[in-house]
Formats: sequence, C-alpha cells, structure tokens
Amino acid sequence: MPAWQEVARRRSRQEAALNRLVPLRAVGPDLCLLERDRFTAVVEATPVNFALRPAPEQERLVREYTAFLNGLDFPLQILVRADALRLDEYLGQLKAQEETVEAHLRPPLRDYLDFIRRTGQVQHLLRRRFFLILSWQGFDTRTRPLRRGEELWEEARQELLRRRGVLEQGLKPLGVRIRPLEGVELFEFIYASVGAGRALPRGVRWEWDRDRP
Repeated sequence: MPAWQEVARRRSRQEAALNRLVPLRAVGPDLCLLERDRFTAVVEATPVNFALRPAPEQERLVREYTAFLNGLDFPLQILVRADALRLDEYLGQLKAQEETVEAHLRPPLRDYLDFIRRTGQVQHLLRRRFFLILSWQGFDTRTRPLRRGEELWEEARQELLRRRGVLEQGLKPLGVRIRPLEGVELFEFIYASVGAGRALPRGVRWEWDRDRP
C-alpha cells in the first residue's frame, strides 16, 4: 500500500474515533448540539486561593462545596485543563486582586507572586483552568438529531441558563466566580478539546447567526 494511502486510512480512523468521542453536530453562540438532541453549555470557573486559607476556613469551604454538589439536580462535568501560562498577564491579574483580598492574605499573596516570578525565569509554567460543562438531553429519539435539535434549541438554551444560574448562586458564597464561554471563546474551547491543528469533525454546523434571546 502506498504511504499516502496508509496515512489517509489512519486519518480516517482517527476522525471516526474523534466523532465517537465528541459527537458534535452544531455550535451556536452559547451552546452546542451533540448527538441525539443532547445540548451542552460551558462556563469557566475562577477558583479561590485555597492553599492560602487558614485550616478552619479550608474545612468550611470543603463542607459547603460538598453540600453544593450534593444539592444539584442535574449532571455536571468538571474539566481541569493545563494551558501554557502567560506569566506577565497572570502576575498582572494577581497583582490587581491584591487590594481586594483580606488584609491577612496580602503578605502570603505577595510571597506567592515573588515565587512565581522567580520560578518563571528558570522553567516553563502551566496554568490550570477549570471548566464546568452543563448538559441537557431532549426526549425525542428519532434519527434526525440536527432537525430535532433546531426545534429544541430555544428550550435547551432556557434550561441551560437556569442551570447556570444555580451554579452561580451556589458557588458565589464560596468565592468562586463563573462566566459563560460564548462565541469565539466557545469555538476555541471546542477546538482545543478536539486537538489544536486537527480538523473538526465532518458535518458540524456553526450556528453563529441565530438570534439571541
């Protein structure tokens, strides 16, 4: 078999495996349609500086976070991703937060900033990002998910907005802020998830022109 045919065959197998892993059918401004009328929305969470908290506060955060998770009435996927850290941008963000944190946390924060600055001079650093993935499943089982998905699009959006509100209300007392991924950011998240530089699955529709509610 010629080398180019072997490469094409391997690529076809990779695409088939990718479609099974990420059965993407359509992407809108703020949510995605997967197979069988399953919709997904993504939010990014900004975590608290847990290690800087005193032990009693750490215990309180763990208890409240556990109660929050146990109180959810819908599925939630938590994705932790390590991205290359843009050191200047990251340090600037932390420096901007210095005046907003409690006074007793400022000295440890300054020490942390100095440590990150020194470490970044000698080695490559990664930044952990936390994503919360919400899903909603339609009840129709017919074999044309894209057409059915278009009919359910607004219903899915409203339900995912409700669930996002539940997350926001439950995480805010813990100091965790969330923000939805929309438009280009949602596209970039999907693209990074399937592998940067790799073609997106065949048959995907990009619904950028849908009217927003």
